[in-house]
Amino acid sequence: MALDLRLWLRQQSAVLCAVTFNRVSNLLVDEDDLIAFLSMLAPIVDRSPEVQLAAVQAWAVIGVGHDARGAYDWLIVLRVLKEEMGKRLEKDFPAEAALYAWRQLDVPLTYAIIETTQLASDIERADLLEHMVELRKQREHFEESKNKFIAVAAHELKTPLTIVEGYTNILRSKTADDEQLQIFVQGLANGVQRMDEIVNDMIDASLLDLESIELKYQAVNLERLVLMMADSLDKFFARRQVELIIMPFAVDSRTWGDPEKLKKALTKVVMNGLKFTPDGGRVTISAADTLVRQNEATDDLAGYVDIQISDTGIGIDGRNLEAIFTRFGSLADASFHSSSKILFNGGGPGLGLPIARGIVEAHDGRIWAESPGCDEETCPGSTFHIELPIWLSEPI
Repeated sequence: MALDLRLWLRQQSAVLCAVTFNRVSNLLVDEDDLIAFLSMLAPIVDRSPEVQLAAVQAWAVIGVGHDARGAYDWLIVLRVLKEEMGKRLEKDFPAEAALYAWRQLDVPLTYAIIETTQLASDIERADLLEHMVELRKQREHFEESKNKFIAVAAHELKTPLTIVEGYTNILRSKTADDEQLQIFVQGLANGVQRMDEIVNDMIDASLLDLESIELKYQAVNLERLVLMMADSLDKFFARRQVELIIMPFAVDSRTWGDPEKLKKALTKVVMNGLKFTPDGGRVTISAADTLVRQNEATDDLAGYVDIQISDTGIGIDGRNLEAIFTRFGSLADASFHSSSKILFNGGGPGLGLPIARGIVEAHDGRIWAESPGCDEETCPGSTFHIELPIWLSEPI
């Protein structure tokens, strides 16, 4: 029967190709490809499953190749071919012989379908991975170009801003005796100052992204730095009638760092708390009772101080606890956008918290936020943790 089946396959190859391609069209697989497959199939119909599998695998690598569309076309052809073989066997052999022949052919045909399916899946997965790598490269290139553009744009804005500031000061001196004009000049000066702050934030964000920020390490007392920062912000809290509470630190917070940049980072977080806390609320700055991460201590590092900035504001949705640190990632509705630094729940450019994170991480620290959720009615509040290293000597 095996000899008859081999002979039958060779004799029926042309017919099987014709009826198969009569049912399918516009495929990458042609009649020559299918004849080659049947020529591979004929000698192995009576061999062991291991030999059949090896032959089919070799055919799949050479005959199907590494083209995903071609592999999917082969799947269509093989399924149709299998149906047509069953019909021809019923026609050309007695029932018992046809069943035996079908069993002989079913195993290698199933192997062929499985191998082709696997090959198509692998090729598609490889193509997808290659596409993802290319997209990642494009995104990195876009981010780099965007960072450079922002940096250049910010620096270019500094020149006209300086000119406007200069003329504003001239106007102030020339109109010193006119109270009405002095009001207008002061409004102009406030606008220039606010714009200058935004441009400086853009420059800081670009330097942090490009990892070009320079830290000027000095001996610094973090508790004293917090008190100095709070003094500079009192007027904003008074305007909003929000209480700013500074709790005494229970740990020695003397360390090494860049005081100006650390003050800026703390200011960004505290002002974020003010902006999202309703009038009559409070923002509290405290520190954990003991140094944390002391298991990481060395001869030069005592551990980390955990500075906590808590507010009674609207809170943060759990899904956004990381997104708030994304540059230009303001979560506020654009319709509520405001150039004011302290307007309750007002939107901003989305640079404050990313800058704070960049500065903290540049000091080998970390920053994150915790909140039960966001609710403007119940105001569950949020807490920002800023962990900074307590260096025993100036870091190299």
